[in-house]
Amino acid sequence: MKKMFSIVAASVATLILSVGCSGGLEMGTKGPESISETAIFVGHHSNEDVLEAIRIAGKKEGWRVTEYKSNAVIVEKNIDGKTVSSTVVYQNEQIAGDNKNAPMDQLLKLRHAIVDELKKEGLGH
Repeated sequence: MKKMFSIVAASVATLILSVGCSGGLEMGTKGPESISETAIFVGHHSNEDVLEAIRIAGKKEGWRVTEYKSNAVIVEKNIDGKTVSSTVVYQNEQIAGDNKNAPMDQLLKLRHAIVDELKKEGLGH
């Protein structure tokens, strides 16, 4: 379990560094078998556990979470009177999203909250 947390922490650190170096981040799938190299590795959690973690984290961070597919949700938030949104996909033991319609700083807060939820006991592996 400690090894998984180390991998998650390294993934988050890589994500933060890539955002700082690139000035922006486009996250999402490139094809049916691959996920963006900037996705967060979440380990061997079931889709149900990942979905639950996203729901809890989304609520804590003020996002409305709507299930879109069996492995994807749409997150929406009202910021300064404007609704922003992102699609979050979880597959191949990774979570990826996009920042086309939502500020990256808000999405990073959500991603950190998701990782924190996945670290909590009670979620499957």
